[in-house]
Amino acid sequence: MKAAALQAKAPPRQTTKYIKLKGVDMSADPSQIGEGFSPWCPNLISDNGGNPEKRPGWRTMFTLDGPINGLWHGRIGSDLYFFAHGGTKLYAWRPYASAPSVGNEGTQGLPPGCTPTLIRSGLHNGKGSGFIMNEKFWLLTGREYIVYGLFSDSENTNKPANQDDIPPADEDKITDLSAKKLRCKNVSEIAYVPTVVIARSPTGGGTPYENINLLGVKQKNSFLTTSATVYQLSATGLKSVDSVICNDAAKKAGTDYTVDLTKGTVTFKTAPPAPPVTGRDNLVITFSKEYQGYSDRIQKCTLSVGYGYGSNDRIFFSGNPERRNTDWFSGLNDPSYVPDLNYSKVGGEETAIMGYHRLGEFLAVVKEENQQDSTIFLRSAQMNNTSSSSGHSSASAVFPLQQGVAGVGAVSPYAFAVLKDEPLFLSRTGVYAITSNVITAERTLRGRSYFIDAQLTKEPDLKNACAVEWNGYYVLAVNGKAYILDGNSTKENTRQFSSDYSYRCYHWDNIPAVSLMEHDGDLWFGCSDGRVCRFNTDINGIYQYHDDGKPIVAQWATKADDDGDFMTRKTLVKKGSGVMIKPYMRSSVRVLVRSDKECLARFVKYSTMDIWNWEDIDFNRLEFSSNDAPRVVPFNTKVKKYVTLQIIVENNALNEGFGVYGIIKRYTVGNYVK
Repeated sequence: MKAAALQAKAPPRQTTKYIKLKGVDMSADPSQIGEGFSPWCPNLISDNGGNPEKRPGWRTMFTLDGPINGLWHGRIGSDLYFFAHGGTKLYAWRPYASAPSVGNEGTQGLPPGCTPTLIRSGLHNGKGSGFIMNEKFWLLTGREYIVYGLFSDSENTNKPANQDDIPPADEDKITDLSAKKLRCKNVSEIAYVPTVVIARSPTGGGTPYENINLLGVKQKNSFLTTSATVYQLSATGLKSVDSVICNDAAKKAGTDYTVDLTKGTVTFKTAPPAPPVTGRDNLVITFSKEYQGYSDRIQKCTLSVGYGYGSNDRIFFSGNPERRNTDWFSGLNDPSYVPDLNYSKVGGEETAIMGYHRLGEFLAVVKEENQQDSTIFLRSAQMNNTSSSSGHSSASAVFPLQQGVAGVGAVSPYAFAVLKDEPLFLSRTGVYAITSNVITAERTLRGRSYFIDAQLTKEPDLKNACAVEWNGYYVLAVNGKAYILDGNSTKENTRQFSSDYSYRCYHWDNIPAVSLMEHDGDLWFGCSDGRVCRFNTDINGIYQYHDDGKPIVAQWATKADDDGDFMTRKTLVKKGSGVMIKPYMRSSVRVLVRSDKECLARFVKYSTMDIWNWEDIDFNRLEFSSNDAPRVVPFNTKVKKYVTLQIIVENNALNEGFGVYGIIKRYTVGNYVK
């Protein structure tokens, strides 16, 4: 009778469920965040169902000169190459041919041919931009503009005498060894030589044809010969006259003609022959003239992007610190030709161009933040009425600019990426997307990182943050951390605007990346100390869960929950509370609790969850279960008289997977808070 009476007086048990977990919310106090969010969940990522699981680890593949200023990939001929700009050197290597078995010890498991080969030294040690065009790799370092690809001996005639060919990364893979070899060159060596004047008479005049190339000193004049012996070139103060060809026959200096470099004249000893076709130019003179600072306009650039009329057939260059608001564009399908008039000044001189985004038929030019001028400009591509018969001339295409959004601008030129179909960039107030108004079609900016902005915007040195899109995630690395925008899960409405949304977010630690590269679903990064690392997504099973052989500490913390009533004290009862974890071949969970009366979380439960596998047996924790269903781990503990309670589940073990499906808490309600 007494037991029955006591049971009747016992307060009813109540339940709080944490299910449909959504990611981190750093926007408010841990007691004020939304349902399903966590105020702290390091080193987790969403699985295919949107539930949080431990991120894959990474391993060092090799170490080069540091820092790793950039990583790129592209095909030269039919072969795929990876490139790394480490310190003052450029390296190339053939990518992985097969997955390593474990791969947690440096270069273990690297297939033959994956060892990086030095292809250029003495470069500027700074971040730049690389791209592939015409089956060649082109690199801007902020001081040099170089190209790596297959070149024939005839394309090597302008190389300085003190510059030797660098052995190719994989000699046996070169196609047609007798004709071409892999070489690294200054772009000035292979720069297109424009014909600046055609139909020129011996005394001058003629028709302007192509503009001077900023990247090279050579140019051509095309003449129609007469009985005259003196031919005036279109420039004076020449460096040299390089070739004279009349009726397709080369003439010899001293024997057939003499040169006055100051006056810019070529004098023949006898009048050159008449043209074989009446009225058609038959004399082409190639000469060199240096223009102070012309090549530096491009060589000091650090940004590049492909854009054009209907395709990416031209390269736009910017990032020159001496011309912060200026960009230039190349000739058609030729990055070695940048006509001197192919430039635009984008907005005010006080704010720099930070990057580009392709928006359908437009190219968005994103500048630094500026409250007095537009920070987003839209460039379009149009064809004018005149056309040129030269494949290198860009006179037939024009690229007008129009002002776009003002206010928010980019803080890092290396954090531009497209998530799904949204172009994103990093500002000092968070990650923004360039969107379009459905009614007016005007471009606007919307914040997409609401849930991590409170911590992200406090990070120092945001100007060096780097980002990449990887398997539906926007991965932003800065100061040894990574902030993740999840494009694979449901978007969340924010409290900023009733019609706006943010991506669900996660945060990682121990990511020492200063440069990022994605290729075919794999994520690579470079470190300041020269390490080139790769995430372990190519490794199946539990051996992907380590960072260079060290354990990954993954946690999920609930909100500091008052269970809807901060004026009552509650008691967590000993039975009925637990966590459901995701099945892995090897996994475990540590459960901790923290009430408003405790400064630190208190450990209350540890449990393993292994699936029997003959290929991977740990005799210290034998479990003969082959059940791959989710595992429920009850934590039989009592917490008395709390106002708020936070439950933390954690995995800090080496080579263990970990995922959380939900947490259930049962409690009773007691007296009011006094």
